Amino acid sequence: MSFTLGIVGIGQFGSHFAELFAAHPEIDALYAVDSVPERIDAVEARGVRFDKRFETLEDLLASDVDAVAIFTQRWTHGEHALAALRAGKHVYSAVPMAIHEDEIRQITEEVQRTGLVYMMGETSQYNAAVVLARRIHRSGAFGEV
Repeated sequence: MSFTLGIVGIGQFGSHFAELFAAHPEIDALYAVDSVPERIDAVEARGVRFDKRFETLEDLLASDVDAVAIFTQRWTHGEHALAALRAGKHVYSAVPMAIHEDEIRQITEEVQRTGLVYMMGETSQYNAAVVLARRIHRSGAFGEV
């Protein structure tokens, strides 16, 4: 099952995930939106190509994108996830899910109502230093741990 994915926020976390998503064999098209368009330019300068760029989250959500990955400031995750779910999009979000209990309840209710997928991702799992540490550990270089 292939799909289109829109990255919301191409800052510190989003830029690293853009590279991972661009290499994913099931992602047909990769879209981007960021309040600072130069961040998208910087990721493209490293070789990641976005099929579409959007000026606003609303424009992205009005497009043919199937799912969004949210990497904006943590206090905006709940608001952005709700907007995406209400627009009929699947959601992957960096932690935290939201900062207000009411937003968490609303996200849960939207997922139950729509049947869309919501996944909260622990982003440090994919941090380059953590990935390297796991690789070194597997090689036995740390000795017995």
